[in-house]
Amino acid sequence: MERVTEQKSVSGGATLAWLVRFWGLAAFFYWFDRTAVFKAVVVAPYARFSTSATAHLLTLLGVEVKMQGTSLTVLGKGFVVADSCTGSFVFLLLAAVILTFPATWREKLVGLAAGLVTVISLNLLRTLMIVLLGARFPGSFWSLHIIVGQALIIAGTLGVFVWWAQIVGTGRPVFSLSFRRQVILVLLYLFGFLFSYGIYTLFLNSPVGTWFKDLVIRHAAIVLGLFTETVQQGQVINTARNSIRVIHDCLSSPVLVLFLAAFFIIPISWPQRLLLYALCFFPSYYLYHLFRTVVAVAFLAGGRQANFAYNFFGQIALVKALLLFSVYYWACLCNLVSLRFQLSKLFIAGLPALGLGLFSGYLWKDFGLPLLALLAGSGAEFYDPGRIVSLMLVFHSVAWILLILTTPLWSLKRRLAWALTGYLLFNLFFAFMVCAFLIFGLAPHPWLIKFINVGLPFVVYFMVVKWKFSGGKLP
Repeated sequence: MERVTEQKSVSGGATLAWLVRFWGLAAFFYWFDRTAVFKAVVVAPYARFSTSATAHLLTLLGVEVKMQGTSLTVLGKGFVVADSCTGSFVFLLLAAVILTFPATWREKLVGLAAGLVTVISLNLLRTLMIVLLGARFPGSFWSLHIIVGQALIIAGTLGVFVWWAQIVGTGRPVFSLSFRRQVILVLLYLFGFLFSYGIYTLFLNSPVGTWFKDLVIRHAAIVLGLFTETVQQGQVINTARNSIRVIHDCLSSPVLVLFLAAFFIIPISWPQRLLLYALCFFPSYYLYHLFRTVVAVAFLAGGRQANFAYNFFGQIALVKALLLFSVYYWACLCNLVSLRFQLSKLFIAGLPALGLGLFSGYLWKDFGLPLLALLAGSGAEFYDPGRIVSLMLVFHSVAWILLILTTPLWSLKRRLAWALTGYLLFNLFFAFMVCAFLIFGLAPHPWLIKFINVGLPFVVYFMVVKWKFSGGKLP
């Protein structure tokens, strides 16, 4: 009993000492945040950065915006990013908590870095939300600025501190071996991407690249000739339906660079990696562009904007590659099941996943999208091959269902439940996004939509679902 009482006393004294240090440092930071030097050196430049970043994000979403200094004008309404809108003191308050917390300096630096990234990201989200909604609904400015915006920053900062304190409190090292391995893999992939981009650029501009492009055009004409009367004249392919000039500049794709970079993270020796890289470089370029050219020419009668192969070919290839990576992840890296078994599950689940995805797409085309356009008072047409958003729900449904059904950690009943839950949530997300397009007149950059099309279900799966529902442990 005496030992327990003594431990409680020590714990209470340590807590009191921490509170004194925290409030003292917080008071100092409060004064420092209001000094002329800090405002001139940190706050004012950051306010300009926040204004510029918000303007660029609005432009990325297709909103016409004018910027002057720290002022933004959208739909004739002006907004100013004031010094008090930078969230500088929120970060300093978090820094006061972390710096006085009983943790190593390495852990404190991690907490400060995570807090800084969180505050900057949430502050950009807050200013973007206020400008976008405030310009469309002027009456909402006060509630967005005073209530919603501040609540967002406070909740996000508190969440970072709780996450960091739990890591420190449990005694787990912030940089575990698995985390270091993931960082190394990311850096290797980035290096592989830059290396592949350089090699790919040199190849495309070389005589060898020109010869490959002409070879693709000739062989595409031969393949098309198997199905319809086809005549090739230089770069022009004449079919019974079309007369298409295949431009050399179109025979290149960033998708191949993404594929080639993956060779740098395959768990084999470096000589084997480089050998595979060299062996697969030319065949992957040839086969990818041959198939893409054949499909594009066959269906290009409606023009580029209405061509399925031209707009979605690379996205479909990326989705397939990421699905195969998930199979490889569970079978090889995690050693939970055999590769053959995972591939079998992927193929078996593919048909119902594709069927449900296409069903949801056509259901939205015939009923959902016309209803949303009617409610929003817009005549916008979303479901056509020229709009990249058209097949977003199909991409998301198929990818999510296949990812869940091939997860070896859960029972079949649990997988079916999560597949259905995610499918319904992606439908809600699609409806919300289309409503935002219609209400605010947004026209996001095509590459932003492509990134959402391909990446969203995989990001949700690997970063949230798999972590949360496997006991908090990543295999």
